[in-house]
Amino acid sequence: MAKTEEKNTMMLEVVTPYQHFYEGRVDSVTLSTLDGELGICPGHSPLVVALTPGISRIVENSKTKYAVMTEGYAEIGQHIVVVVCNAAEWPEDIDVARARAAFDRASKRYHDAKTESDAQVYARHSIRRARVRIKAVEMYGTDKQKEHFNKTE
Repeated sequence: MAKTEEKNTMMLEVVTPYQHFYEGRVDSVTLSTLDGELGICPGHSPLVVALTPGISRIVENSKTKYAVMTEGYAEIGQHIVVVVCNAAEWPEDIDVARARAAFDRASKRYHDAKTESDAQVYARHSIRRARVRIKAVEMYGTDKQKEHFNKTE
């Protein structure tokens, strides 16, 4: 790789407890944080941020990829971004039926009057994760996923 290409890119590494999800040189990455979306380009000031469930945008060789990432944190340096999150997946790998079922279960749990406050907080987080997964399929999923999604509505 030419030195000029390296200067215009940075290393991105995304890990979960279950897999090494992504590793490669990128032009930029946008992450969902507690304070909103954060765009990161090479040369960014060092920073550590808390992540919330959201759709991350990864620009690699001027091509954009999208990934769903859940709770975690990102350590940002001038030439590297390390993301540690509970789960990460590409929109095309999302099981639509499973995402819908998770949303329905969490919604029921959240709205049940017998649910204790701690369980309601957990249910609210589950709802958010499921919504992000469903939104990722709606926006960036395959035609087959979208067709399946429309059938289940």
